[in-house]
Amino acid sequence: MHRLFFENSISYTIAVFIAKSNSLFSQILTVMRNSFTSRILHNFRNSNNITKHDVNRNSLISEKIHDKRNSLKGEIFDYHSIVRNKKFSFLSLFHFLFIFLSVSLSISSQSADREPTLIVAPIQGPINSEFQEFGPTMTPDAKTLYFYSKRSTRGYTEIFKSDRKKDGSWDFPEEVSVINSPFDDQSPFISRDGKTLLLSSNRDGSVEVVLPDGKVGISRDLYVSNWNGKEWSTPIALPPVINTEEIEENPHLLGDTLLFTRYPFGKPNLAKVYYSQFKNSEWTKPKLLPSPINDGNATIAAAFNDDGKILFFASNRPGGYGGFDLYMAKIEGENFTDVENLGEPINSAEDEAYIVFQQVKKTFLFCRRVEGKSFDIFTASVPKQENIVQKKLEETKKISLDSVYFERASSILKPESSVPLDAIVDYLHENADKKMKIIGHTDLTGTFDDNMVLSKERAESVKQYLVSKGVDPNRLVTEGKGPTQPVVQGTDEVSSKKNRRTEFVLLNP
Repeated sequence: MHRLFFENSISYTIAVFIAKSNSLFSQILTVMRNSFTSRILHNFRNSNNITKHDVNRNSLISEKIHDKRNSLKGEIFDYHSIVRNKKFSFLSLFHFLFIFLSVSLSISSQSADREPTLIVAPIQGPINSEFQEFGPTMTPDAKTLYFYSKRSTRGYTEIFKSDRKKDGSWDFPEEVSVINSPFDDQSPFISRDGKTLLLSSNRDGSVEVVLPDGKVGISRDLYVSNWNGKEWSTPIALPPVINTEEIEENPHLLGDTLLFTRYPFGKPNLAKVYYSQFKNSEWTKPKLLPSPINDGNATIAAAFNDDGKILFFASNRPGGYGGFDLYMAKIEGENFTDVENLGEPINSAEDEAYIVFQQVKKTFLFCRRVEGKSFDIFTASVPKQENIVQKKLEETKKISLDSVYFERASSILKPESSVPLDAIVDYLHENADKKMKIIGHTDLTGTFDDNMVLSKERAESVKQYLVSKGVDPNRLVTEGKGPTQPVVQGTDEVSSKKNRRTEFVLLNP
């Protein structure tokens, strides 16, 4: 699985973060103390390197299937809630909070009088209704929310969008006419660069299927639309290797890997998660995710976390809180390990499904069935604390970080570098008009020429990381200054560590 999934992924950083965040660890225990008692936790390790990431989503050229149409109703609404005995997993919420907090609080000031709390609540604004709301996805800048709902007067599910207001809540949703058809349109997903939208639909052109009673139904297939800078293009069906007589829905794309749910027509209880890769300008034949992800129970709506080392999914497997619960699993080499129920307050006696993480706002979006009826969209977040990086940039227009680590004599970023660099990503996402220069500095060991080259390569490596997180490369320039501007004189390790640094300077403060 490592070769298939993560040739373009960024390394998992929780181990290093735990080691460096004793004060944050205490705060996390505070978050969890009302739910369970403490146990000894240890041995979180990962040694993979950060690698360059991303595929040109505009190359998602697909083949359209020209067929007749009919209608189909086979979706998550049909899954029945099965309330089981509650079991709480200490590790599940611990894992979940560490993933979440390692991103959201790592560069925050840790004041002793503030106790972070995981807040779970219905999404703000007029998003949820008496009808079904499902499949939330946001643009990379977190300013526009897409989802699907059955609130349309036509009686079909349609894709809606809502713009974020200044107070952080959402405006009244409107249909996305260029995306929608006269039939069911569902499961929107926007890629990390904001240039590709995937969806599921049984519109004209979807694959026909002959049912046991002789009637003809129309399967729901996956479609792709590209952003041209002003609007979305008309969706085009993915090729027959992806779209079949079965139902394809809940697409999720990371790099060149596509995840989606598939099940036989009219049998959502047999839903499984598949993956396909975009190689040599075409999609590979989809394969089932192995056990324990697909385990004989219905498994739906899988999604990677932002660095591609964790898989989230929904399942109605035994031992959960309700019918469908949300789970996570680590991916180590070719194996999925440490499958854990996310626990309370994410899961409940109701059904939960479809969880995604929004990097800019540090918010999870997920769906919960309310009072045994339809699904609504919920958020899970930690109250925002002061961002030291942002404060420093606002005050001095530059910041120097010696916590951006590279392999020895190399431009390969170490996993722990994602923590400070993600704070830079957040600043650039929240200040879309800002441009930045990345300056690499080396220590005083080695030759002058080698250090000049190395510092430039390291600055470029940092730029590529920021770009992989959705930052426009045109907003970034790089420079290598080698050993020419040392902070201190000396070649001992303490001095060298201070001199090996990455500087970020605003070009248009």
